[in-house]
Amino acid sequence: MHFSTETGHPTLADLFLTPPAAVESSALDAIEQAADRVLGEIGIRFQDPDSIERLKAAGGAVEGDVVRLDGPGLRRIIRASAPERFLLRARNPARDTPVGGAGAPVFAPVYGAPDVLADDSVRQRGTLGLYERLVAECHLSPALGNTGQMICVINDIAEADRPLQMLRAHLSFSDKPFMGTVASAAATRDIIDLTAQAVNRPAAERECNLLHLINCTPPLTYWESPLQCLRVVAEAGEASMVSSYMMMGATGPATAAGALIQGYAEVLAGMALAQLWRPGAPVVMGILAWPFDMRSMLPNFGDPVSQSIQLHAGALGRRLGVPVRADGAVTSAKVDDAQAGADGGRVLSAAVSSRAGFVLHAAGWLEQGRCISIDKLRRDAAMISRSCFPAALPCEPPLPLDAAIDAEIRDRLSGGRGRGTA
Repeated sequence: MHFSTETGHPTLADLFLTPPAAVESSALDAIEQAADRVLGEIGIRFQDPDSIERLKAAGGAVEGDVVRLDGPGLRRIIRASAPERFLLRARNPARDTPVGGAGAPVFAPVYGAPDVLADDSVRQRGTLGLYERLVAECHLSPALGNTGQMICVINDIAEADRPLQMLRAHLSFSDKPFMGTVASAAATRDIIDLTAQAVNRPAAERECNLLHLINCTPPLTYWESPLQCLRVVAEAGEASMVSSYMMMGATGPATAAGALIQGYAEVLAGMALAQLWRPGAPVVMGILAWPFDMRSMLPNFGDPVSQSIQLHAGALGRRLGVPVRADGAVTSAKVDDAQAGADGGRVLSAAVSSRAGFVLHAAGWLEQGRCISIDKLRRDAAMISRSCFPAALPCEPPLPLDAAIDAEIRDRLSGGRGRGTA
C-alpha cells in the first residue's frame, strides 16, 4: 500500500486499490439467516395492490398488506438477473460512469437539503437559482461523476413543477449523468422519457440513463408511491437504488447486528420486486443506519458503529452480486469545522473500504442533512479529487442542451404537466 507523503496515512485511492476489510463469512451467514426469519415470520408491508399481487404470484404469502417471503428465493431471483455492474449514461458519452465492479465509486452530492449555506455564510431556503448554481458546481468537479437529484429543495417553485425544473437544471448546467425523480409515478415516467430524448442513444443491456432512489420506510414497510415508482423505473430498464435508511433505536434496532438484519430483509424484498417487474433491471443495494440520540431526538451522523454497518453491507452486496450504495461526508456538525471534517473523513473512508459502487451525500452535507454548504461542497469534492482522482482536471463546460428538448420541458411547465411533489 502507498501512503500519503503529507500525512503518512493511506489515501482513499489506496483503499479501493487494496482488498476490502475482511468480514467473517459466518457473520454474513448469520445475518442472512436472521433476515430470512424476519421475511418468513414477520413479512414486509407493501402499500400497493399491484406489488402485492406480483409478489403473491412469485410465492409470497399474503395477509392484508403484509407479504411473507422466502429469503433464499429472493436471493435466487436477484442473482439470476440483476447486473453486478452497469453503465449510467450521460448526454456527453465521454462522461458515462460505470456503477459497480472494481475501481472507484461514483460520487454524488447531497440529496434533499431544504436549506443552503452560500458563500456569505448566510443560510437561506433553497431556490431555483441556487439549485442551478449547485448543479454547475457539481459539474465542474472531477470528483463528482453524478450531479445527483434534489440537491436542495426548490422552495420558490410550485411542488408540481419541481421535477421538470430540476431536470432542466441538470440538463442545462451539466452533461454528466444525474439521478431521476421519485416525486410520483407520473413524474418519474415524464423525466425518464425526456432524459432518454436528451441522451439520444438506443437502449442497451446493462446501460441506463437514470438512477432513482427508492426508499423503504423502516421498520419493514414500503409505501405506495415508492413502489409505483419502482415499477415504472424497472419496466423502463432504468436503475433503482433500493435503500433502507434507519435511525437505530427509533426506526430500527439499536444494535448493529439487528440493524443489518432488518435492513437486509427490507432491501432484498425491494430488489427482488424490481427483477419481477423486469428481469435484468439494474439495482443498487443500500443499508444505512445511524444511532438516534434520545436527548436531541436527532440522528448522530459520524458514529463509528455506522461505518461497521457499511462494511458489512458492502460484503453482503458482493455476496449477492449487486452494486452497493454508501453515504459520503455526512456529519451532525452545524458548520464546516473540525467535527465535520473528522466525521466526513471517517464515513468516506468506510464507504470506499466497503467497495461501494455509488456514494450519495458525498459533498456539501451539514447539520444532519438539513443544509448544504457551497463551501463544504467544494472542499469535500476537492478532497475526494485529490485522494481518488489526483490526475483529474476541472471539467470542461457542458455541451449545450438541444433546443428542442429545452422547448419541450418549457412547454410542459407552461402547460402544467409537471406532476408530483419534490
